[in-house]
Amino acid sequence: MRGDLVDDLPALAAQAPTGATLVVFHTSVLYQVPAPRREAFAEVVRALPGHWIANEAPDVLPYDALPNPPGAALHNVLALDGAPLAWTRTHGQEIIWFA
Repeated sequence: MRGDLVDDLPALAAQAPTGATLVVFHTSVLYQVPAPRREAFAEVVRALPGHWIANEAPDVLPYDALPNPPGAALHNVLALDGAPLAWTRTHGQEIIWFA
């Protein structure tokens, strides 16, 4: 479905079947969205019922604190409902859970 990730997400989420668990998932895409719209998206998705799984570069979404990346290669941060859980590499090459 085409739409704006901020303006159209609530109406799309409302179409989820009753009793289903809504999951909003994205990976390596928010860097293409201007920072103010990323912030607005985070507010919208946090207000939805269900869960939010993000897998983005560490500078794309704000986190209070992250451990040092496990190496020089580019790593993303896997987060659930805004809480960072692990470093990941692209295409599922690697996942390193935070302690």
